[in-house]
Amino acid sequence: MNQVNFPAVQIDADPSLSSTLPGWVYTTPEALAQEQDRIFFRTWHFAGATAALQTSGDYVTASVLGQNILVMRGRDGQLRGFYNVCQHRAHELLEGSGNARVVTCPYHAWSYHDDGSLRTARGAERQGGFVSERFCLKPVRIEVFADKFVFFNLDPDAATMASQYGDLAGEIMAETPEFDRLVPTAPRPAKPMAANWKVVLDNYHECYHCGPAHVAFSDMLDMSCYRTSINRLWSKQAGQLAKLENKAYSVAADANMQARFWWLWPTTTFGVMPGDPFLTVSSVLPLTPTTSIRHFHGFALPGSTMDPARVAYNQTVLVPEDVAICESVQRGLASRGYSAGRFVHDPDGGQTTEAAVHHFHRLYAEAMGF
Repeated sequence: MNQVNFPAVQIDADPSLSSTLPGWVYTTPEALAQEQDRIFFRTWHFAGATAALQTSGDYVTASVLGQNILVMRGRDGQLRGFYNVCQHRAHELLEGSGNARVVTCPYHAWSYHDDGSLRTARGAERQGGFVSERFCLKPVRIEVFADKFVFFNLDPDAATMASQYGDLAGEIMAETPEFDRLVPTAPRPAKPMAANWKVVLDNYHECYHCGPAHVAFSDMLDMSCYRTSINRLWSKQAGQLAKLENKAYSVAADANMQARFWWLWPTTTFGVMPGDPFLTVSSVLPLTPTTSIRHFHGFALPGSTMDPARVAYNQTVLVPEDVAICESVQRGLASRGYSAGRFVHDPDGGQTTEAAVHHFHRLYAEAMGF
């Protein structure tokens, strides 16, 4: 793609001195077009749970900015990723998740083995010059992260997740209650929101807004102990329960008392809230310059039932509060009365710090070549 000559963007290394990203990076098609090539097609994205890929033929599908992929367990036990597109006339091959002994295109019934090689091409094999090896499915890089999660990367030369995220997988496994026993829950429908993907992640990265905007959340956690820490390509927010009875939902005395929120550059988050063991994995992906979608995936103990009060709080209070915030910010970013803001920074990483937002902005500016 052609290089766009963007206005100068400077994110100071010191968050206490730095401006935020300017409004135009959240609103313009040119910014999204550059993000596609420089960020989304070069980084790791969540594809699904290994629990959905236990048997040969099991598959899941995922996508990022129109690039659809599938991950399948082969008869040899290996997981493989491919672009989810038939090599005949480009019809999508599989939808959702399930099991397929053979990958068969619903358009003209070309079919593929689970290693991506062409199996049948209905009549084409009888044509002179037809070479089946030219029509294998195109591979996509995949990796298993923390034993339970499959990620994909459209860059065949991308660095491994281990080299980029260090010991993060081990930390998530160690700090998530009963991690080894957790299994996927029924998926939640994803709803688009009228906010750029970066607005959603800016909001995720700080709890400075929690007091004014999330009254029940702030009543549940001890905000004097809330801390944010920064690593090379990820960040973490950690808190602990303040009281069993609070404005969000009640927590049993023998339940998990910790809150943990991890973010992996650029789009994936992991979250643990106080209460019964439950891990949320989400990914925030752009749809247009001013809209995005957040996919939520839950992991709970086998056969467990989520506390209805906790479900109601998350789905009818906390998430709607964040959606309203993000959509208001998106409208403000398009205002002629706004250019760029300023970070609030607590060097001790306390509740008011926006250090993780600053970290996200620096990584973004670096990836975009600003």
